[in-house]
Amino acid sequence: MEKTELKQLQEYVKKRFDKVGMDYKTFDEELDDKLSYWEQKRIYDEKLDILLPKVTRGTKGLSVEKQKEQEEMRIKQEQKIKERFEKELAKITKDSKELEKLYYTPNKYIEMVTKDYAKGLLLYGETSLGKSYRVKKVLKDLDVKDFVFISGHITPLKFYQKLYQAKDSLVIFDDVNILDNIIILNMIKASLNENSANVVEYHTSKQMDIPNSFVFNGRVIILLNDIPKKNEHLKAIESRLLKYHLKFSREEIFKIIFEIAHKSKEIEGLTIEEKLEIANWLKENTTRATTNLNIRLYLQTIDFFKWDKENWKGLALEQIQNDSYKELVLQGITNTKWVEETGKSVRTLQRLKKKMEMSPNVA
Repeated sequence: MEKTELKQLQEYVKKRFDKVGMDYKTFDEELDDKLSYWEQKRIYDEKLDILLPKVTRGTKGLSVEKQKEQEEMRIKQEQKIKERFEKELAKITKDSKELEKLYYTPNKYIEMVTKDYAKGLLLYGETSLGKSYRVKKVLKDLDVKDFVFISGHITPLKFYQKLYQAKDSLVIFDDVNILDNIIILNMIKASLNENSANVVEYHTSKQMDIPNSFVFNGRVIILLNDIPKKNEHLKAIESRLLKYHLKFSREEIFKIIFEIAHKSKEIEGLTIEEKLEIANWLKENTTRATTNLNIRLYLQTIDFFKWDKENWKGLALEQIQNDSYKELVLQGITNTKWVEETGKSVRTLQRLKKKMEMSPNVA
């Protein structure tokens, strides 16, 4: 990569950080100078999409207040979808031993933290796989009432206050923006210290009705959609608690979907045959290249079916997201064709093939 391209790439990263009001110097992703500008940019984009807060589309020219209002609306909409997903999971989990097997390990880890056999748990995995529901179910099954559940965007000050409130109990951070702020990460590290002095501090010019330091004797469960591989601050937290990557194969995801089709009797207006038709159609129209295959996609497709039984397939197809490069791999593209069609190196193709071979998302 040429120096001009390197500078251009650095400016691009800085611009994306500036857009959300964050310091780009906290981005510690390594640069592979053997890759082309566009290959490195694509890798950076994948990391930044995870690391940086989402910016609502169509906000150009809007005031900060209006953008904040739109972002809050988006979060509320996502929360409604999440609640519906958890409701469907609750219906099918009651009498499904097969599904309980899929969740056996995270269930046991959550129990260990709840019963104070472990200081904390980092449970991560893509959206709509039941992380939040799992925690809530275990807490309910064990009749645990002494806990604080926190979700959504949070400021360092608010984070400190919440941690103080739960200093002697269990605190669950559900998709909270802990990766956005080093201050928050440092507070979590302090709360998870292995020695007896788990002193958490926060100094501010603002008036607080709580002390600016306290000893944290509680436990922590952190739920995230993904974790960046090279975030040193997060690595320090990972070393202090249990860690589990919740991931399902394509086969397992459809096992859950077909369980919903068979056992969820409360999806209004649909017969079992119709629910199975939708599940089978989704299976036929997604592949290993599909990036958003999850239970939420199935529920969304059901909504399209209920809205327009004549054209639901076309509406649903627009929501299925496929990785174009993975599609080429599935088609068995040759090295020569790959370079011609993508402009990328054979090395990139081999790396993608290896990644797909290691992926649990089997066909």
